[in-house]
Amino acid sequence: MSLRLGQRLLACAAVVVTAAAMLVAQAPGAKAADSLIDLGVDIDYMYGSDVVAGNDRVYASVDDRIVAADSRGVLTGAITGLAGAGGLAMTPDGTRLYAALRLSNEVAEIDTGSFSITRRFDLAAYPCPRRVAWSGGRLYVGYGCSSGNGGLLGLDTTAAQPEPTPIIPRLNSFPVPAAAGSTLVVSADNETLVYDTSGADVTLRGMLGQPSSIESSQPDITLTSDGSTALTLHGSPNTYNAWDTTSLTLVRGYGTEGSARAMAISPDGASVLGAQYFNGVSSINVFDAATGENTFTYADSDVEVFVGALTNLGRVAFALVKDASDRVHLWRVPDVDLPASTLTLTAPYTVDAVAPLTLTGRLALAEGSAPGGQRVTVARRVESIDGNGPREPVAEVTTAADGSFTLTDALPAAGRFRYEAVWDGDAEHRWTKAYTYVTAAKVRSSVSLDVPASATLFQPLTLTGRLALANGAAPGEQRLTVTRHAPDGTRLTLSAVTAADGAYTLTDTPPVAGRYTYYVSWSGNAAYELSYTSRSVPVAKAPVVLTLTGPEQSVADRSVELSGTLSGAGLDPAGTTLLVQRTVSNREGTVTTRLPNIRLTSADGSFTVADTPQVGGDYTYSVRRLGDDTHLPTEAIHTLTVSGPLD
Repeated sequence: MSLRLGQRLLACAAVVVTAAAMLVAQAPGAKAADSLIDLGVDIDYMYGSDVVAGNDRVYASVDDRIVAADSRGVLTGAITGLAGAGGLAMTPDGTRLYAALRLSNEVAEIDTGSFSITRRFDLAAYPCPRRVAWSGGRLYVGYGCSSGNGGLLGLDTTAAQPEPTPIIPRLNSFPVPAAAGSTLVVSADNETLVYDTSGADVTLRGMLGQPSSIESSQPDITLTSDGSTALTLHGSPNTYNAWDTTSLTLVRGYGTEGSARAMAISPDGASVLGAQYFNGVSSINVFDAATGENTFTYADSDVEVFVGALTNLGRVAFALVKDASDRVHLWRVPDVDLPASTLTLTAPYTVDAVAPLTLTGRLALAEGSAPGGQRVTVARRVESIDGNGPREPVAEVTTAADGSFTLTDALPAAGRFRYEAVWDGDAEHRWTKAYTYVTAAKVRSSVSLDVPASATLFQPLTLTGRLALANGAAPGEQRLTVTRHAPDGTRLTLSAVTAADGAYTLTDTPPVAGRYTYYVSWSGNAAYELSYTSRSVPVAKAPVVLTLTGPEQSVADRSVELSGTLSGAGLDPAGTTLLVQRTVSNREGTVTTRLPNIRLTSADGSFTVADTPQVGGDYTYSVRRLGDDTHLPTEAIHTLTVSGPLD
């Protein structure tokens, strides 16, 4: 909560229209746009933290630390290791900062020049100090851990050893104080009370509103610098109400749609600043204090504003916010005292990834004059439930004389993207920003696979195909996954890499016979869908070559020796058994005789068949190898004419 807000703020809003202009070049985001300063803390609650301004710095309390930043949002210091840093109060000269430390039951006094703690006030008898206010050398502390032990006390900070002075004891919950001039306003249980602090003792003037009214529980109270006007939150309808602290009468309401979270008043009393949260959007609203007109609203859907944490430093407004991941930031909104400008931005709602898309927009000035050639910066970021991506510059464009502009972009991936256009403003107009959303869909892809009609075991099998993209783009080198399903139930994962045009070739050597199915898949990427296909090919058993040679004529009772070889792809001849038989045909008939089997011992597959024909006739020798899981059966025959008896 702050007593300082800066100069009067005027209206600014962003809407969507259509326009045209000239593309210039890529550039970073505009300097004048709002920004989020990461405070390095994650918390999941919205109460207790505070922000104040003074001494050309803004100070924020979050969890275990108090941080300082300048008007540019640059962090200049931090005090860490604090036990539950909460409410803050600044002396008007900006030299002293007071911080409630809830978990250590203390209030810390901080020298803003050295940014160090100079004193700690022990409040062990008044546990859980939460909110503080300072005026006229007195520090007012609202404390309370649980129902029934809350209260308000005072500390004379001009004393070397301040002693706590109870003001309101035995409250059901901790009160929220605000002090300025000779006025102290306290939200205590079901009442908002006004006290006079001009004397040695604090005396009650009266109450704002009625007990148990919507004014009764105030998460934030703000006073003008002289204490003559108090600003309170009113929940239904949502307004910021201004009260005369002398007559205790309602002066004016400043209406707003949504949950009012925090308030501030400019030192000259000309403007009222309010922060709200409504339908997932945080906004800062500025009102003319005299007329109640809402002169400026700036909204951000990425953050949620804290309760009671709004201030300003010169022309810059600051609020404490947290993002969707509960990360706490200092929200900086600059140039709030300049006349408004309006920027619009439109784009197609849906597009294909990597396809060109056109964005149009227009810059308009408050007085309606033509902006002329102004530089507008456009950036984009991907949005996700897992967290938003970083802002990436797209381009700078120069508006046409009427403020219109056009640019073309292509989204590199599928997803929901937020485009932001920012005009940096000038000496006479406030900066402005507009945004729009585009959802990019993945582009379809397809992969083909060609296999031969049939194949033979142990012989190389060639697969060919092509990866194609629906938008006609060349895929370039892409890795494909090929899975081979063998007839014996085993699987083997292979890979192939496409050429620039998407074509690929893969060679495989099947290890067993049967029907094989090859599955080819491409996993796709951020811009293209995955694709897959499959084909089957029968693989026959491997052939075996068996030879048998020897003499073509002989005589009875003379030994005959035949020689042969066994060979084949994937075949180890050693240990193979060959079946041998002899058939003799002569005038007495035909007789077939089984000869001893041959067991090969040579790796080269060579063997011999020895026999001694006893009678004349036509001899036919047959050598056979039986088939198995991998090779076909085979047989070799050799004929021999033997002269002699009975030929």
